[in-house]
Amino acid sequence: MVRLVLDTNVLVNADRGEGSHGKRILDLVRWGEVEAVISEPVKREKQLIVGRLVKDRALQEGGKEYFGKAHMVEPVEVMVPIEDEEDMKLVELAVGGQAQFLVTDDRHLLDLGQLGSCRIVKPAEFWQWWEAQQDGNGSTWASWAKQTLGQ
Repeated sequence: MVRLVLDTNVLVNADRGEGSHGKRILDLVRWGEVEAVISEPVKREKQLIVGRLVKDRALQEGGKEYFGKAHMVEPVEVMVPIEDEEDMKLVELAVGGQAQFLVTDDRHLLDLGQLGSCRIVKPAEFWQWWEAQQDGNGSTWASWAKQTLGQ
């Protein structure tokens, strides 16, 4: 199963609507299609920020479900040059959690590109990769739309 780290900005941006890439990825975690990894300090920080910035009630509930399903892991200290030291906790979480992806909109993280086997990508990039891994006919999008829209 694909393991990933979601930056807080992806969760907050999921509030843009049902079709947003952040919402789609959040749903993949909630449905057990991908595995999110998190550490206790990162979880507390994300819960605080998401609680303040996400106004949609359904998305707040989806966030609670996400936090309940994310697997706790121990970060691993790594040494990489990064402009914003605050972002190091996500890098260390991705390495410690053996994540294949760190999904973010943060330029400082995106500038790293890759850490070993972990690709650092924008939500749209991850979604394109996810769809390409499926059967090639867009069934991921169709399944997501059916489940989300109830059709």
